[in-house]
Amino acid sequence: MRYTLEKECLGDPAKQAIFIVPGWAMPKECLSTLAKKLSEKFYVVLVNLPGVSLNPKLIDSSRIGPNYDIDALSEQLIAAAPKDAWWLGWSLGGMISSYVAARRSSGVKGLITIGMTPAFVQTDTWKKAMPAEVYEQFSELVKSDSKAGLIRFIALQTNGIEQKSTVRKQLNEWVNENTSSPLALLGGLRLLRSLDVRRELEILDIPSLHILGDKDELIDVTWLEDVENELYPLQANILKGFAHQPFLEDLSAFYPCVEQFIDAH
Repeated sequence: MRYTLEKECLGDPAKQAIFIVPGWAMPKECLSTLAKKLSEKFYVVLVNLPGVSLNPKLIDSSRIGPNYDIDALSEQLIAAAPKDAWWLGWSLGGMISSYVAARRSSGVKGLITIGMTPAFVQTDTWKKAMPAEVYEQFSELVKSDSKAGLIRFIALQTNGIEQKSTVRKQLNEWVNENTSSPLALLGGLRLLRSLDVRRELEILDIPSLHILGDKDELIDVTWLEDVENELYPLQANILKGFAHQPFLEDLSAFYPCVEQFIDAH
């Protein structure tokens, strides 16, 4: 039985479309405020990654089908996305969106990522990422105690910002051991461990913007210095004082980054 992605549509379908892909273990509700703001001007489709939902019935049904193979997942997302849409991905969602944008660019108008790095875990050829031993420790924590793992993850992504307690409270309302199936958590972790989209970013033939916070403790925001696209140079917007989820930290400061980039293209 094929698992169908949960999605939400906002705004006028006749307008320019934006397709939003969340991060690991993050329900689409984390991005609802941004989506509602964008829907004032754009047609917005907001999707959940497989096995992630605030709906317990969908979590139960996901036991038979959350697939985190990058090619299978890409096909599911393409099927859910409006045609010729801007793809906006947060964290893991940005990595997945970059993969799709490079390999299926005929169906993607442009790419915007938030808090993304092309490879999340260090390798011999990529050091601007989380050390492998730290990542494995975190993975083991999630396997043994998903509640503790998710609390740790939220703490990491909100460190270093003035409104830390407010943003953590918001995220804790949406992200817990009941809003992701164990299969989705582990499948997403495996994808984070293996996915490397440096090559995809280098060959992109559409405009792309990468929005980063200089206080982000999950990723190294200087990664753009080491990835070059000669045809369509990658554009960066590094927001001072922001961490991993700038759309929650201050939507009024974040939103113009997206609107102005799309309007320019």
